[in-house]
Amino acid sequence: MKVVPLLALSITALAGCSNAKEANKSNFAHAINDWIEKGPPCLNVPNGTVTAPGQKYDALPAYVEATPRTQQFAEEARQRRLAPLDALVDAGIMKKSTTEIEQQNMFGGAERKVAVIAYDLTDQGKAAYSKDAGPSTMGGKRTGLCYGKPHVDEVTNFTQPADMMGMTLSQVSYKYHLTDLPDWAKNPKVKAAFPDLARNTAESLDGKAALVLTNDGWKHEKAI
Repeated sequence: MKVVPLLALSITALAGCSNAKEANKSNFAHAINDWIEKGPPCLNVPNGTVTAPGQKYDALPAYVEATPRTQQFAEEARQRRLAPLDALVDAGIMKKSTTEIEQQNMFGGAERKVAVIAYDLTDQGKAAYSKDAGPSTMGGKRTGLCYGKPHVDEVTNFTQPADMMGMTLSQVSYKYHLTDLPDWAKNPKVKAAFPDLARNTAESLDGKAALVLTNDGWKHEKAI
C-alpha cells in the first residue's frame, strides 16, 4: 500500500534534481559543452610569399620562392614561411612541389618567371580543412585545419546568479580538454611550428564563460 506514495516521492525528487534552471555545476557544464563542442580550434593555413597572376593572397597553393634570398633578413623571413608549411608536409596534411609562376616586374615591364615551392593540401588535409568550422569568438565563421572536440571536465567555480541588463547571469570557471585529436595534431614538428596547437592540446585547459538563464535553462552567452 505504501509503494505508490514512495515511488511518487522518488520521481518528484529526481525531477527536482534535473531542473535545468538550477544554478549548479552539472547544468553549467552541460550548457558550456553544448556551445564549445560546436567550435573546435583550427589552424590557419600559412600564406606564401608570392602569388600567381590573379590569385588571392590567402588562396592555395601557397607559393614560396625556391631560391634563397641574398639579404639575411629576407632569407630569414623566407625560412619563417617555410617552417610551418614544411611541418604540415611532415604530418601529411600538405604536399609540396617545385614549379614556376609568372610575376610582374615591380618596376613595370614584362612578366618574369619565378621558381617557387608550391604547397597544397593532401586528401587528408582537405578532409581536415573547413570553410565553416562553427562560430568565431570574434563573430562570423572560422576556417582552417580543425582538430579535436572541446569537452568540459569540471566546473571549478561560479558566481551566484545575478540580474544584469534584464538577464540573469553567472560567471563560470571550468577546466576542459580536447578529445578525438587527429594524428597530425599530435605531430611534434607541427606543435613546434604552431604554438597555439601545442597550447590547445594540453591535458588540461582553463576556460571562463558567462551563462544566461533562459526559459529552457542555462545557455552560453554566445549561444543567445
